[in-house]
Amino acid sequence: MLQRALVYTLPRRRRAKHRRQQFLFNDARHWGAAYAHRAAGGLALILMHELDALTGHWAEARERVAVARKARGLGELLRNQVDLLPETRARLLLDHRERAALLNGWMADLRAGH
Repeated sequence: MLQRALVYTLPRRRRAKHRRQQFLFNDARHWGAAYAHRAAGGLALILMHELDALTGHWAEARERVAVARKARGLGELLRNQVDLLPETRARLLLDHRERAALLNGWMADLRAGH
């Protein structure tokens, strides 16, 4: 309130300049908050993807252990584990592609935020 009272004691030209400066300050503060919100949102998406990928790793490890327990011998164990390799490779490639797309999109959003 005191700041407003001081503005009205300034000459007319200085009041207009002060209003422009205050508008620019508020605008910069708004864009800074929007930039921080965009950065936090992108980071949250990346973290959610990484948690999902870790969940997938754990599920696959449990599946491998379950398959290994059912094996009757070393040959069957190796055959079953080798049979799971294409699925593992496909999941890892998909995770990598999604991670790269998220990171590229996040960086593009941050660059566009200036």
